[in-house]
Amino acid sequence: MNQPEEPFTKFEQELTQAMRAVDPPDGFAERVMARAQTSEQPRAKVFAMPRRLPSWTSGAIAAVLLLGVFFGVQTHLRHQREQAALAQQQFELAMRITDRTLEHTRQQLWDAGVRFGD
Repeated sequence: MNQPEEPFTKFEQELTQAMRAVDPPDGFAERVMARAQTSEQPRAKVFAMPRRLPSWTSGAIAAVLLLGVFFGVQTHLRHQREQAALAQQQFELAMRITDRTLEHTRQQLWDAGVRFGD
């Protein structure tokens, strides 16, 4: 029963040792306060767009956007056509299976002596 508690106790001892209070070196507070008073404030780096962009830039951006929209629409339409063709193939296959099943059922009914549609 003591086995599981030993590693935890050792861990607690190591943690207590690592978390003990440590005094700062002599003069630490004075150095920090002196630096805070004499150092200049850090300045943020500001990135700004150029005030005047070349005249062709807006046209190029518009052209890229139009091309993106065009190719996006073309891709969507191609995907829809592929889905429609797949649905058509599945429908045709289902109709062939249904026709064969109905013909088989008609033949079984005919063989059993059931006449209809004459």
